[in-house]
Amino acid sequence: MKLNAETKTIEELSEHFFIVPDYQREYVWDADKNVTVFLEDIYREFNPNLQNQTNYFIGSAIIVKRPDGLFDVIDGQQRLTTIVIMLCAIRDILSSPSSDATTDEDASETKRELLNLIKELLYKYSLKQGKKVPRLVLQYEESKDYLLKLIEGKPYNEGDTGSIKRMKDAYKAIFNFSTAVYKDSENAFLKFVQYFLGNVQIVTIEPDNIGSALKIFETINERGVGLNAMDLLKNLLFIKAKEEDFKEIKEIWKKVVTNLQECGEGDKPLRFLRYFMIARYHDGVITEEDIYEWIVSEEGKTAIKYERNPVEFAKLLAKISKKYSDFVKAGSSWVEDTNYPSVTRLSYLSKNARQPFILLLALNDSFDLAAINLLGKNLEVLMFYYAMNKVLTKYYEDLFAKLAKTIRSIQNLEGLKHFINTDLSEVVQKQKEAFSNSFDTRNQFDLQPQYRIKYVLGQAEDFIRKNTHLPGNNIDFYQQLHLEHILPQEGKNVPEEIKTNYNNWVYRIGNLTLLEGPINQSLNAANDLSSDSWFLTKTKAYQNSNIELTKTFNANKIGTDTAYNRFVSEKLKHFDTWNAGKIQERQEMLKQLFLEVWKIDTN
Repeated sequence: MKLNAETKTIEELSEHFFIVPDYQREYVWDADKNVTVFLEDIYREFNPNLQNQTNYFIGSAIIVKRPDGLFDVIDGQQRLTTIVIMLCAIRDILSSPSSDATTDEDASETKRELLNLIKELLYKYSLKQGKKVPRLVLQYEESKDYLLKLIEGKPYNEGDTGSIKRMKDAYKAIFNFSTAVYKDSENAFLKFVQYFLGNVQIVTIEPDNIGSALKIFETINERGVGLNAMDLLKNLLFIKAKEEDFKEIKEIWKKVVTNLQECGEGDKPLRFLRYFMIARYHDGVITEEDIYEWIVSEEGKTAIKYERNPVEFAKLLAKISKKYSDFVKAGSSWVEDTNYPSVTRLSYLSKNARQPFILLLALNDSFDLAAINLLGKNLEVLMFYYAMNKVLTKYYEDLFAKLAKTIRSIQNLEGLKHFINTDLSEVVQKQKEAFSNSFDTRNQFDLQPQYRIKYVLGQAEDFIRKNTHLPGNNIDFYQQLHLEHILPQEGKNVPEEIKTNYNNWVYRIGNLTLLEGPINQSLNAANDLSSDSWFLTKTKAYQNSNIELTKTFNANKIGTDTAYNRFVSEKLKHFDTWNAGKIQERQEMLKQLFLEVWKIDTN
């Protein structure tokens, strides 16, 4: 590998014409976090009172010479783009009418020379082409010629992309910063511009071909300095691909980015990449910091086989990112998703949990929606017990990573059912035992947020309706109901027997039910506990509810020997009085219901 590395000032960059290829990532520098810091660091090194300024190094750029004499930028496009934006801002300040008001002849001459030099750094007029040729051209689609217009000093009237917005913000930050320096002292500003052009240095690393350039890029960034594993993986695929495949990989990668943006995780690509690796390739949990290092290790190369066919691996990444995006959207929905209803239901136990997706992503791509939802339905069982037992994410992520390894090898529906009935069932059983031993004292705050409590009670209600041949309800229906505290939250004349631990009993799960809003509001006055009439008032109102879990507080019957009566008699309880003992009885009743609702089922 041959390469030429040179330290150059900004002024000396006029020897080059740069192209940022379309497969490179867009402009991502943040005006506050990156651009302003970049400016302030340079300004801090500048001393207007010194004749001989010290040089300031701002990093490197990896470039490759093209057959047409231009240079492809493989790394350093953020710095180079920011430098060009800064040159445009300085040009605009020096060209403004207010800046011509100086009476200092030397200053006027300096300004003219600096302005000419900056224009030369921005573009060169080509006699052959009959137009200005910019020193830096951004080819990626998100740029949409904004920088070209800025270099030409022309207005930009097209729509903004995220990249364009960041470039506009960068220009504004630089312009405001430079204007403040100029207004404070014209002389100091001109010296600062001279310092920027003549003392700020960048190292240009020029290998002999693009393959070597990408390899250097990978080595420089192997620890993810300034880039994340997703960026490095993208460039790794270009390293391993043939140059004629670059366009296809670029298009495939755009799909990956679009998929993550569509589900609101465009700014969290490493979460997807980590779950993808755990699901499909890595044995065990891997951290975001270790992803890229593992990918390029011998173990990672052997497992993923991206070197053999980087295009096919990119296609798989796009396919799985689409599936992941669909899972995230299904999980974020309050209404059952058309394709993945089990994912919507599963997420009601934790709207922010993404870990179950590891197991869904581990399924072979040949499995249809029914198989994915079968696994999702049974994962909900496990997630229910994890929620009830207050198991922290970090404890079950390790288990999911181990189960993913088993799921990868499953080839058909019979194998999937066997996995659910053995491996998954074994884990669920242990959690069931823990649930049975601890549920007696569980309260509302153990199950917060409220959408989860309503979902759990709603599923118990649907279980009752299913077994009594009554029509079920959609899951979002239960979210519209009120969470009713049978023993009122603000009780008056509380009996001595429960006065000391009143809040303890009020918020027990056994004291909770679901109730329609109008009925719940009609009971606001039923909080005087001095006689049993408060409870009688409530149970009479409960009779008007369409929620069986609530209605059956009374000895409710339909017909004589009916499925409804048999189920109510066997599984539910009615209550004539309400106290701590009754709350505990109902807590036990709910526990038995929950155990029947959430159980492994492969039918």
